[in-house]
Amino acid sequence: MKTKLDMWMEFISQIDKEGVENAMSKNKEIKKAQEEYEYLTGEENERRIAFLMDKAIRDEKSAYVDGKKDGEKFGEQKKQREIAKKMKEEKVDTELIIKVTGLTEKQIEDL
Repeated sequence: MKTKLDMWMEFISQIDKEGVENAMSKNKEIKKAQEEYEYLTGEENERRIAFLMDKAIRDEKSAYVDGKKDGEKFGEQKKQREIAKKMKEEKVDTELIIKVTGLTEKQIEDL
């Protein structure tokens, strides 16, 4: 093989296994393409496992809001509403409740 074009043609044809291996050893892009080709044509179970692993990683990342898991953020908001409710029962000024809890006036009125 003399040119990159010859190497790519050997890779694309996939006729001669030795030719493909020779092209991969001389050209790192062809080696990467072969790895991708093997991945894409691999076993269904392997693709499924890879997909599920990737999905799990994406799901874990999407569970965070403002650096906290959604459940943690919900728990904090619930606690703030409980505090605001107690303050409201004690006739504390709404502006102070807003300042302490971070809730909106509407949220406090709805308690």
